[in-house]
Amino acid sequence: MISSRQLEYFRAVARELHFTRAAESLNLAQPALSQQIRKLERQLGLTLFERDNHRVAITPAGTTLLEHAERILSDLAAVEEEMLGWAGGTRGRIRLGSARGLTVRLARLLTEFCRANPAIEVELRELTTEEKTADLHAGRLDAAILAASRQADDSRLACLPLGTEPLVLIASTEGPLAGRRRLRVAALDGLDLVSYPPGAVVRDIVLAALATAGAAPRFRFETRDYGTARALASLGVAAAVVPRSVAEEPGQPVRVIRLDPEPVWTPTLAWSAGRRPGPALAAFIEFVGRHPTLATGPGETTDD
Repeated sequence: MISSRQLEYFRAVARELHFTRAAESLNLAQPALSQQIRKLERQLGLTLFERDNHRVAITPAGTTLLEHAERILSDLAAVEEEMLGWAGGTRGRIRLGSARGLTVRLARLLTEFCRANPAIEVELRELTTEEKTADLHAGRLDAAILAASRQADDSRLACLPLGTEPLVLIASTEGPLAGRRRLRVAALDGLDLVSYPPGAVVRDIVLAALATAGAAPRFRFETRDYGTARALASLGVAAAVVPRSVAEEPGQPVRVIRLDPEPVWTPTLAWSAGRRPGPALAAFIEFVGRHPTLATGPGETTDD
């Protein structure tokens, strides 16, 4: 029978694809880790990793085992967390996925939550929508902020809507758009614009709005981080479309311009529907439900 420790050792090597780094992450001697992996392979009668002097590669069988290992270890952690909760006081750890650049926005929510629940740790990971969805399914995340459009057709996820939020254009305070308060989407035709990589939901919303308006801007830069997009807009290098809460956060000065028609995104807190939330995650879900303005920011609607 495979033990949870063997799965932990195997997962570490599968993630690092390097025995020395994996051993360091486990606080284990490298020869001991290699011995444990060989023992697991003998036990299963399978080769999990292809090794030579230059690289370590996971085999198809290893890839399948990794999927199971992620789920099993996540479930074991959830069981331990729930039992600790029963033992006295809500405690545990939440792995929360967020979009890059939304950390400031979430800081307000997380500060209040951690103040109310000092025994709960929150680990924030900044990822694209596709990465967050995959990590939720694999058990690598406990919850994530997603766009409702991406979550709606996925019955494997449960969600708590966080309202709707408009996307706005940000530009230099000294450029040709400095005096504008509102701009038609069609007017973005030919404009130098910042883009986001595939998998980013704001990218999909922006591209759909541009296509509907018949606008074809010049995408000069691509970034995964709203902070970078803001810096480029502030310097007048290219304008960018961002959630309004991001535009209103402290930072480099930008001109905030409303778009017509106004594209919107609908953030939602999502978690696995197939696993009962442990005490820590349940407390977080309940807290967000009671404090929607902390999650959506001032001036935004919280209607479904």
